[in-house]
Amino acid sequence: MTAYDPLALDATERRFWGDLWRAASLELAAEHGIERASFGPVQATIVRDLAPVRAMNLVLGAAEADELQLGAALEWAEATGVDFYVALTPGLSASGAAERLLRARGYAPGYAWMKFVRGVEPPSRPDPDGVEAIELDASDGALLGSIVSAGFGLPPWMGALFEGICGAAGWRCYAALLDGEPVAAATLRIDGAVAECGAAATLEAARGRGCQTALLHRRIRDAAAAGVRTLFVETGERSEDRPSASYRNILRAGFREAYVRPNWVVQSAAR
Repeated sequence: MTAYDPLALDATERRFWGDLWRAASLELAAEHGIERASFGPVQATIVRDLAPVRAMNLVLGAAEADELQLGAALEWAEATGVDFYVALTPGLSASGAAERLLRARGYAPGYAWMKFVRGVEPPSRPDPDGVEAIELDASDGALLGSIVSAGFGLPPWMGALFEGICGAAGWRCYAALLDGEPVAAATLRIDGAVAECGAAATLEAARGRGCQTALLHRRIRDAAAAGVRTLFVETGERSEDRPSASYRNILRAGFREAYVRPNWVVQSAAR
């Protein structure tokens, strides 16, 4: 069983999102209301033009913050008028204090994400037939951005952010090909011995063909070659009213459920 440090996973996740939003040009940030601020270990990002998409409006690092730091981050984010998630990793030393502060300010646990971890042993299942997973370079940024934004149903301007991390330090980016055509994409953010698999998106017409399995297998192998010891990925917790294809793909690739991480929201939106 792979050992993992939740603090290390959280730190890599903050770098993942921090790099993404730093990739926004000043013009793009001004046009779409992209704002980012740090309060000690807390990283808060708000995107005005993605107000309905809480997964893109995040306060990260709450479990490592003291009351003043978390309180300042919440005040900053609340002042934007945009709904957001406060990610709170359970079981850490400061998690209890953070939870009490959130409840006192009118927050409650909302839809949670499941965190999965694995080592870098080779996948036990065969690669899907007919799918080729290739690595992209900096010249392929527009391709990555177009697939990720379309696959997630995000506005086209979001592609510029993913384009900016293609070829960046610590990042490896990939596409899956069907009949030679790129139809899916994913990224790997390497942070020393820890790496995060993220930005996994497939164009609608190509879903159910094994593209994300092929991309997971490729990233596992590349992470091993790069000296990574712990891989992690996350997706929404299982629920009867939500799709679970990503959840199944992750388990089949040899990841195990590590813990459920609640995303706290104001109580009126907790359901």
